[in-house]
Amino acid sequence: MSSLAGRETRQMLAGLSRWLREESQARLVSTRLRVPLEKWTVAHAYPAAAAPLRWTISADSSRAALLLGGDFALHQWRPGEVPGSAVSGLAALARTADVFILNLESQLTSRSAPTGTIGTSMRAEPAAIAELSYLGVKAVTCANNHCLDYGPDGLRESAERLEQAGIAVAGVMGEGRDGGAVVSVGGIRVGLLGFSDDWRVPDEAGSEVRPAPHDPALVRERITAMKLAADLVVVQLHWGYEWSVYPMLTLRNLARSYVESGASLVVCHHAHVPMGVETWGGGAIAHGLGNLCFGPLQWATHPFWSSSYLLRAEISPTGVVALEAHPVVTDPEGRVGPDSGRSADTMRSVIAYLSSRLGHDDYLARVEASILARHGCGVLRDLHRRVQAGDSAGVRERVRFLEPPRQRALLTSLRAAGGGLARIGDFFEQLREGVVEATAASTRAELERLNAWGARFLKRSTQLGRIP
Repeated sequence: MSSLAGRETRQMLAGLSRWLREESQARLVSTRLRVPLEKWTVAHAYPAAAAPLRWTISADSSRAALLLGGDFALHQWRPGEVPGSAVSGLAALARTADVFILNLESQLTSRSAPTGTIGTSMRAEPAAIAELSYLGVKAVTCANNHCLDYGPDGLRESAERLEQAGIAVAGVMGEGRDGGAVVSVGGIRVGLLGFSDDWRVPDEAGSEVRPAPHDPALVRERITAMKLAADLVVVQLHWGYEWSVYPMLTLRNLARSYVESGASLVVCHHAHVPMGVETWGGGAIAHGLGNLCFGPLQWATHPFWSSSYLLRAEISPTGVVALEAHPVVTDPEGRVGPDSGRSADTMRSVIAYLSSRLGHDDYLARVEASILARHGCGVLRDLHRRVQAGDSAGVRERVRFLEPPRQRALLTSLRAAGGGLARIGDFFEQLREGVVEATAASTRAELERLNAWGARFLKRSTQLGRIP
């Protein structure tokens, strides 16, 4: 079979798998069969890509290199561990670049009381900064959904500890910080900006330190300002929803608009799985880097839970010259290192395939509609459970969670969808504005009706974009 015929056959197999997993007949495929189908698809449905995965952006000569990694969490690190015990496998790759930049998911704080109960609260022992020093990390973004798990004071403490260790911090605002940082790389001034669309909203007083919010007007304003202080701008965005290997169409378009506004490189994370890379308007966008370091694998949530890639960006004073993706894998004990052999070939193939589909607007729009609808029903289900359990503190926390940008965009989408989704969106908006109380008798009756509708919707719908 020729290379072209083999590629066409595998693309046909990938399409067939997607049809079985995502179209209306997906409801007929049992849960027991979906996992083996996903594994088979990942292993066999994409053309082999043994060669390095590289994108060329300009003809300039590169003068320095950045290395960027995705979600990096040290919440399972314990005092007394030998520095580098979990990340020593990354050291050689780290040395190929002048600056290593990460998304620090677990803040370095001595505070021990989390600010809420929704989701997982993550913090790292302050001494865990030794892991960052071991890798030679020179900059991090702290703007992510876990940055306020231990309150504004926890975020402030973490930022101060990082800065005292000589690690630049982006994505933090307040008390003299504007969300940006500038690092010098081979004489090139690289401006770093970080933004998040979601975070825990504490019900307590604290410092004014906060994550830089993802607001398109603010992002463009900060890019314009940063271009006056730096030769090129790197924007990191912690946004979207977990377990989708495709960006929502709205977010893809926004990322492109930030390149058009002057960013040389846009790097996204939060999905916990790798996504595609594209060049755009003289710059480049990595739509998702995946989990770089998250500790031992405790559950197989997704076929790509342990897969990630480091993005090496060659730069010149005028922008990004070229990009190269280096697959990375986490073993069952939580040790991180370069992927190799057939596994690495598969991951390069997957990233190449995902990259090739970033222009499929109709499909990305369907992925977006699926994610938002299912997430809206899921949030409603959680609120219903808390009301039923008499968890008044949890109910208040859930309502506070409607404030960050991601939830505000979710409500807008639900209300525009019509039908039962619009009723759910209206209900959430009334809660957010304080028009109704979640625990009032009349509200509980409406919540019961909406939750029953949402349960039926989730049962008959399927998630799009979970794997390629």
